[in-house]
Amino acid sequence: MPIKSSPAPLAISEIVTEFGDDAGGSDSLSEYYRGGANVNDVSSNNNIPTSGAIDVGDFYGTGNAVIVAASAGTNIDVAPLFASPQTFTNAVSKILTIAAPIQIVGNNIALTVPSSMAGTLDIQNAGNIIGSRGNGGNAGSGGGNPTGGAGGAGGAAISIQKAGVSINNSGTISGGGGGGGGGGMGAPTSTSNTINFGAANYTGSHPNGRGWNQNFGASGANQSPGAFYDGTSFGPAGGVNTSTLPQTTDPGGGTINRGNPLGDGGNPGSHTKRWNVAGGSRVVATTTPGGAGGSGGNGYGFEGDSSSVVNAQSGGSGSSPGGANGGAGGAAGAAGTAGSNSPANNGGAGGAGGNSVTSPGSVNYTVSNTGTINGTQG
Repeated sequence: MPIKSSPAPLAISEIVTEFGDDAGGSDSLSEYYRGGANVNDVSSNNNIPTSGAIDVGDFYGTGNAVIVAASAGTNIDVAPLFASPQTFTNAVSKILTIAAPIQIVGNNIALTVPSSMAGTLDIQNAGNIIGSRGNGGNAGSGGGNPTGGAGGAGGAAISIQKAGVSINNSGTISGGGGGGGGGGMGAPTSTSNTINFGAANYTGSHPNGRGWNQNFGASGANQSPGAFYDGTSFGPAGGVNTSTLPQTTDPGGGTINRGNPLGDGGNPGSHTKRWNVAGGSRVVATTTPGGAGGSGGNGYGFEGDSSSVVNAQSGGSGSSPGGANGGAGGAAGAAGTAGSNSPANNGGAGGAGGNSVTSPGSVNYTVSNTGTINGTQG
């Protein structure tokens, strides 16, 4: 437990009890400089000098920290590391050391300091703490999803949920890179071909057979004729003396000629007389769907399904015709690139880069860095 606070009297024996006596023998304050054999150089001991004049009063509120060395792992919760003895929830100074080349990774957040902490914690990192990658967005394609999907966000390296934490980094702390957005599906293209056809006997029925119909209404009133040929419609237009009809099925442009009658008899009521086809032409449009977009590249970071840290990937290329390219995954702590737009469909947004350190707005922490930190501290 930390030494009591002023103004209660403080004996050197209490200092020895808290910090120990590495040299043994008679006790002297000169054995208790900060950073020496007995006193840890941590923020809770900042009032203790490292050399020169030293006084019993310098030791009020100070105390030696409990030191724990972390091992490599995934999704590390700091609390259980200080469970034996249970010091995480006690108001004592704590030091967590992460030596090189130890690597701590996470499926989202690699290292979490939960809100149940009491006292202070100094994280001394010389290893690598790496958040999860953001997945690339889906490619825009047929089936109702022509727009490229958004890339996933990268995970944070460290989450601090309680004030009193300091980070001293000489290694690497990296949020995951955001995934690239998927590319948009290409625009459909249409082509038209003119098909000439010769005479043909009446067969089948509208619209898939071949023939010419002249309809008559009640009391023999004539109506406009219509014709059909292998799914293409012509007319209705004109009257009983019309012998050529224009194509009405999109895109139009063809014509059909009336052939010989089938000899259907008269009828005082509504009826239809049929003719064979004497040839003509039809214009057939063919629509080709746009090509699929490229998928977004995965960002840098821990890839849980392979249990390894992967580098950022380039986005996939769109397929022909007109599929747009996917966006690249983000580097450590960086956002992914948005997927490209096609003339018909938008690409997906790039995923946000993961924070190097994240915390609720009311929680403050400090960072001292001589290593590498990738990603926003928030």
